[in-house]
Amino acid sequence: MKGGNYTSLGTYSGINAGGNVAVAGKMSLGKSIKMYLTIFILTTCIYMALYQYHISREPFAASEVVKHQEKSSSYIASYLWSPISLLMANSSFNTINDSTTTSTTTTTAPTTPTTTTTGTVGSVGQKVGASSTSSIHMVSLAATIPSFKSESRSGSLGGLQKTATMKTSTTTTTTRTTASGLATTKLLATTRATAKTSAKLSAATTPTASHMENGHKTRPTFVAASLPPPLYIITPTYRRPEQLAELTRLGYTLKHVVNLLWLVIEDANKTNPLVGHTLDRIGVPYEYMVAPMPEKYKQTKKAKPRGVSNRNRGLEYLREHATEGVLYFADDDNTYDISIFEQMRYISKVAMWPVGLVTKTGVSSPIIQAGKLVGYYDGWIGGRKYPVDMAGFAVSVKFLKERPNAQMPFKPGYEEDGFLRSLAPLDDAEIELLADECRDILTWHTQTKKNAPAQALNRTRYKNTNLEHIDRLLVRP
Repeated sequence: MKGGNYTSLGTYSGINAGGNVAVAGKMSLGKSIKMYLTIFILTTCIYMALYQYHISREPFAASEVVKHQEKSSSYIASYLWSPISLLMANSSFNTINDSTTTSTTTTTAPTTPTTTTTGTVGSVGQKVGASSTSSIHMVSLAATIPSFKSESRSGSLGGLQKTATMKTSTTTTTTRTTASGLATTKLLATTRATAKTSAKLSAATTPTASHMENGHKTRPTFVAASLPPPLYIITPTYRRPEQLAELTRLGYTLKHVVNLLWLVIEDANKTNPLVGHTLDRIGVPYEYMVAPMPEKYKQTKKAKPRGVSNRNRGLEYLREHATEGVLYFADDDNTYDISIFEQMRYISKVAMWPVGLVTKTGVSSPIIQAGKLVGYYDGWIGGRKYPVDMAGFAVSVKFLKERPNAQMPFKPGYEEDGFLRSLAPLDDAEIELLADECRDILTWHTQTKKNAPAQALNRTRYKNTNLEHIDRLLVRP
């Protein structure tokens, strides 16, 4: 009995001990699983944090970020679970960038650089257009405004030559202006992103000269391949304290207009180096000439016909050198919206539009009713057939050359009317109406406050100072 009890007790004790071992084993296994799960979760979080950090450091373009977000989960998982993927991430994303850039580049039509030297002004737009392989090209908006500088100047007005140099951040384009004065240019603007893309592509392919010069342009826009019809801006000027300031203001307005020749004609017996220096610095293609007022008009005590000899000299120049385009009399004391230049560029005969700040009416304008010209609104009619301001009309060069006797009269107050009359026959129905059919004001007869001549500099007191240099830049009548 005792032995049986002993045996039974021993058996019970052994079973109890085995159960305790089993329970202890299960508890140990649970702790291990919990520990491994914790490590797994922490590792996953670390990898995801590193991955997000890596993504935030990559300079993706907006479109590329969208493409990356559309990748499959297995693609992202390859970065999460592969320990060496982070080391190779940089090269992988560079490959993505290269493939994206390459596909974009192949969709861009290459532009063939063209430089044309013309003998006559009017054929500039036609020759450039004929040499192009297509009518539409992709160009960059990053091109900077060109800077022109006159290299040589001959005594002959018709033989004036200039070499204009355009500069951008990465590419230099040379523009040559012939005796006609118009520049034929082709901008080859390249951005830093283009240079980086070309460098990457050169490792896989051998680029030609066309590839080197015509890489993918960022922020493209479509423009016409050929130059628009030329514009000839005739600006009379005369010596006065405000002369350089007004030429500078007008010049930087004209600098925004393409295919333009600025005819600056001074009422003087010889050219002024200060004026020539100012025109060079502005950088607009120009011809600087002189046309003094006849002596008989200088001696009169009545109102003098200012600017008439200058404008007639400009008309002579156009008859000699121009074949097409549009002429416009732009006084240097006016204000111009550059859109009016693009509108007048395509007229066939004569165009008119309103001019603000003229006489007591505040505006000089054709009167339009039902789309037709029925009269003129101006503060002073004075028996004029065309009571318009000088800044309110433009004339086609072809139309002018068909009337060899057309010129401006030496009659103060009737210059515009006399010139337009000399273009006869001219019917009112042939006059084109610009500026939204004369419902908008795009030019203003602002004028400039008159300033007294600068007093003489005391060169004894201010010797060896900057004032000696500045004094040379002051225009005194």
